[in-house]
Amino acid sequence: MGSSEKRKNKKLSTVDRALSVIEYLAECGPTGAPLGEIAAAVESNKATTHHTLGALKTRTWVEQDSQTGNYFLGDGVAPLVRYTTRTEMLKETLHPALVAISLRFNELVHAGVLAGDHVRYIDKVEPDRAIRVVSFVGREVPAPITALGRALLGGAGLSEDQINWYLERVPESGPALRESFVENLERVRAEGWSYEQEENEAGIACVGVPLYLPDGRTAAVSVSAPAERLPFERAREVAQGMAEELSALPGSSGITVSPALSGTGD
Repeated sequence: MGSSEKRKNKKLSTVDRALSVIEYLAECGPTGAPLGEIAAAVESNKATTHHTLGALKTRTWVEQDSQTGNYFLGDGVAPLVRYTTRTEMLKETLHPALVAISLRFNELVHAGVLAGDHVRYIDKVEPDRAIRVVSFVGREVPAPITALGRALLGGAGLSEDQINWYLERVPESGPALRESFVENLERVRAEGWSYEQEENEAGIACVGVPLYLPDGRTAAVSVSAPAERLPFERAREVAQGMAEELSALPGSSGITVSPALSGTGD
């Protein structure tokens, strides 16, 4: 390894350590934490951690209590606290449509985005009636086993190697999952929706619809219900209804669904 590569790796490790300190102090709250505890949390020695804290103090990202000696987040992080991420803005834009879809079908509705080889839930709206689904905002699930993940990947034109890459990251992946995954990728391209029945959670079926954002990203929305309430034969009808509610979003959002569902296709 050349000297320039070593310097690059050192810079990356320094940045990673500083971010780890910030994340840990955010978890600690206003009381903060002592040096030794922080060092242990970020898996670094006290001297190196002290140096990192000193650098963060110069930018007021970290402050130190004069009585306890604890370190805590300072006013320097305020601009980040006020910053609204693109995912948060997307969540705010989509939420009215999620509410409308849930009211229309009286079922559980999720919105999600890709996070590596997983799909991450960014919003959910629950129905009036009970449904036993393990989900929460921020949860990540392997993309190939979910209607959301299949909807997100359907328009990506995955190669055989890419399909294998996603499937290899699913525990107990087998021929049946491959067949269902590939079939749904093709369905998304042709019809604009995906389906999953008891492949992610026993007794639950889901329909997913991809959304195309003006900045080139893709998101997806899904309806989840007990499998007996959402058989495959009903899936396209649900997808069509989802598309109708999503198409009612303000035109200024720039968010579109597949022409095959929006009625603008051939």
